[in-house]
Amino acid sequence: MERMVTLENVEISDLHGHPELITSLLYKRLLQKLEEAIACISEKKYAQANAALQLCNDIVTRLGFGIKYEAGVLADRLEMLYQYVFELIIQGNLRKDIKLLQEAKEIICQLDEAWTIAMEKEKGKTQVMAHLAGKPRLNPYERREIEQETWNHAEKKQFDF
Repeated sequence: MERMVTLENVEISDLHGHPELITSLLYKRLLQKLEEAIACISEKKYAQANAALQLCNDIVTRLGFGIKYEAGVLADRLEMLYQYVFELIIQGNLRKDIKLLQEAKEIICQLDEAWTIAMEKEKGKTQVMAHLAGKPRLNPYERREIEQETWNHAEKKQFDF
Protein backbone atom coordinates (compact mmCIF):
# COMPACT_ATOMS: atom_id res chain seq x y z
CA MET A 1 0.00 0.00 0.00
CA GLU A 2 1.28 3.47 -0.88
CA ARG A 3 1.99 5.96 1.87
CA MET A 4 0.01 9.16 2.12
CA VAL A 5 1.85 12.38 1.32
CA THR A 6 2.45 14.41 4.48
CA LEU A 7 4.91 17.11 5.44
CA GLU A 8 6.74 14.60 7.64
CA ASN A 9 7.20 11.68 5.26
CA VAL A 10 8.40 13.26 2.01
CA GLU A 11 12.11 13.48 1.30
CA ILE A 12 13.75 15.94 -1.11
CA SER A 13 14.67 12.98 -3.33
CA ASP A 14 10.95 12.12 -3.62
CA LEU A 15 10.29 15.47 -5.27
CA HIS A 16 12.65 14.96 -8.21
CA GLY A 17 10.57 14.32 -11.28
CA HIS A 18 7.32 14.70 -9.34
CA PRO A 19 6.24 18.36 -9.31
CA GLU A 20 2.75 17.28 -8.27
CA LEU A 21 4.17 16.38 -4.85
CA ILE A 22 5.34 19.96 -4.39
CA THR A 23 1.80 21.23 -4.94
CA SER A 24 0.45 18.67 -2.49
CA LEU A 25 3.00 19.68 0.15
CA LEU A 26 2.22 23.37 -0.38
CA TYR A 27 -1.48 22.70 0.20
CA LYS A 28 -0.71 20.76 3.37
CA ARG A 29 1.64 23.44 4.72
CA LEU A 30 -0.93 26.13 3.88
CA LEU A 31 -3.62 24.26 5.81
CA GLN A 32 -1.25 23.81 8.74
CA LYS A 33 -0.41 27.52 8.85
CA LEU A 34 -4.07 28.56 8.52
CA GLU A 35 -4.93 26.34 11.49
CA GLU A 36 -2.03 27.86 13.44
CA ALA A 37 -3.18 31.40 12.62
CA ILE A 38 -6.78 30.66 13.63
CA ALA A 39 -5.57 29.24 16.96
CA CYS A 40 -3.29 32.25 17.53
CA ILE A 41 -6.10 34.72 16.85
CA SER A 42 -8.35 32.82 19.27
CA GLU A 43 -5.63 33.14 21.90
CA LYS A 44 -5.02 36.82 20.99
CA LYS A 45 -1.46 36.09 19.86
CA TYR A 46 -1.71 38.51 16.97
CA ALA A 47 2.00 38.75 16.11
CA GLN A 48 2.23 34.97 15.69
CA ALA A 49 -1.00 34.93 13.69
CA ASN A 50 0.37 37.66 11.44
CA ALA A 51 3.58 35.71 10.79
CA ALA A 52 1.62 32.55 9.97
CA LEU A 53 -0.73 34.44 7.65
CA GLN A 54 2.15 36.12 5.83
CA LEU A 55 3.58 32.67 5.15
CA CYS A 56 0.11 31.57 3.98
CA ASN A 57 0.05 34.32 1.38
CA ASP A 58 3.58 33.45 0.29
CA ILE A 59 2.40 29.86 -0.26
CA VAL A 60 -0.71 30.97 -2.18
CA THR A 61 1.52 33.15 -4.36
CA ARG A 62 3.82 30.18 -5.03
CA LEU A 63 0.83 28.02 -5.92
CA GLY A 64 -0.26 30.69 -8.39
CA PHE A 65 3.18 30.67 -10.02
CA GLY A 66 2.87 26.92 -10.54
CA ILE A 67 -0.31 27.09 -12.63
CA LYS A 68 0.08 25.55 -16.09
CA TYR A 69 -1.98 27.88 -18.27
CA GLU A 70 -2.07 25.43 -21.16
CA ALA A 71 -4.82 23.68 -19.15
CA GLY A 72 -7.14 26.44 -20.38
CA VAL A 73 -10.25 27.49 -18.48
CA LEU A 74 -9.43 25.27 -15.51
CA ALA A 75 -6.14 27.12 -15.00
CA ASP A 76 -7.90 30.48 -15.21
CA ARG A 77 -10.47 29.40 -12.61
CA LEU A 78 -7.76 28.08 -10.33
CA GLU A 79 -5.93 31.41 -10.57
CA MET A 80 -9.13 33.26 -9.62
CA LEU A 81 -9.62 30.89 -6.68
CA TYR A 82 -6.06 31.49 -5.48
CA GLN A 83 -6.61 35.26 -5.76
CA TYR A 84 -9.81 34.94 -3.72
CA VAL A 85 -8.03 32.90 -1.03
CA PHE A 86 -5.20 35.44 -1.01
CA GLU A 87 -7.72 38.24 -0.40
CA LEU A 88 -9.51 36.23 2.32
CA ILE A 89 -6.20 35.78 4.13
CA ILE A 90 -5.31 39.47 3.87
CA GLN A 91 -8.72 40.59 5.11
CA GLY A 92 -8.74 37.90 7.80
CA ASN A 93 -5.35 39.12 8.98
CA LEU A 94 -6.31 42.81 8.96
CA ARG A 95 -9.61 42.23 10.76
CA LYS A 96 -8.44 39.24 12.81
CA ASP A 97 -11.56 37.52 11.47
CA ILE A 98 -11.53 33.78 12.03
CA LYS A 99 -14.55 33.22 9.76
CA LEU A 100 -12.67 34.56 6.74
CA LEU A 101 -9.70 32.36 7.54
CA GLN A 102 -11.93 29.32 7.98
CA GLU A 103 -13.44 29.98 4.55
CA ALA A 104 -9.95 30.10 3.05
CA LYS A 105 -9.09 26.88 4.89
CA GLU A 106 -12.21 25.12 3.55
CA ILE A 107 -11.36 26.10 -0.03
CA ILE A 108 -7.77 24.89 0.29
CA CYS A 109 -8.92 21.70 2.01
CA GLN A 110 -11.19 20.93 -0.96
CA LEU A 111 -8.39 21.70 -3.41
CA ASP A 112 -6.03 19.45 -1.44
CA GLU A 113 -8.53 16.58 -1.48
CA ALA A 114 -9.14 16.99 -5.22
CA TRP A 115 -5.40 17.19 -5.88
CA THR A 116 -4.76 14.02 -3.86
CA ILE A 117 -7.46 12.14 -5.81
CA ALA A 118 -6.02 13.38 -9.11
CA MET A 119 -2.50 12.26 -8.10
CA GLU A 120 -3.80 8.80 -7.16
CA LYS A 121 -5.64 8.43 -10.47
CA GLU A 122 -2.61 9.59 -12.45
CA LYS A 123 -0.35 7.25 -10.51
CA GLY A 124 -2.70 4.38 -11.28
CA LYS A 125 -2.62 5.22 -15.00
CA THR A 126 1.17 5.43 -14.96
CA GLN A 127 1.50 2.06 -13.24
CA VAL A 128 -0.90 0.44 -15.70
CA MET A 129 0.98 1.90 -18.67
CA ALA A 130 4.34 0.75 -17.26
CA HIS A 131 2.92 -2.73 -16.70
CA LEU A 132 1.46 -2.84 -20.21
CA ALA A 133 4.77 -1.72 -21.65
CA GLY A 134 6.44 -4.55 -19.75
CA LYS A 135 9.15 -2.39 -18.28
CA PRO A 136 9.58 -0.48 -15.04
CA ARG A 137 9.36 3.28 -15.00
CA LEU A 138 12.81 4.88 -14.86
CA ASN A 139 13.76 8.14 -13.28
CA PRO A 140 15.71 10.61 -15.46
CA TYR A 141 19.05 9.66 -13.92
CA GLU A 142 18.55 5.94 -14.61
CA ARG A 143 17.35 6.69 -18.14
CA ARG A 144 20.43 8.87 -18.81
CA GLU A 145 22.75 6.20 -17.42
CA ILE A 146 21.22 3.53 -19.68
CA GLU A 147 21.45 5.83 -22.70
CA GLN A 148 25.11 6.54 -21.91
CA GLU A 149 25.91 2.83 -21.55
CA THR A 150 24.15 2.08 -24.83
CA TRP A 151 26.05 4.84 -26.60
CA ASN A 152 29.39 3.70 -25.13
CA HIS A 153 28.66 0.11 -26.17
CA ALA A 154 27.73 1.16 -29.72
CA GLU A 155 30.83 3.35 -29.99
CA LYS A 156 33.10 0.53 -28.79
CA LYS A 157 31.48 -1.90 -31.21
CA GLN A 158 32.03 0.52 -34.09
CA PHE A 159 35.80 0.53 -33.53
CA ASP A 160 36.11 -3.24 -32.90
CA PHE A 161 36.77 -5.15 -36.12
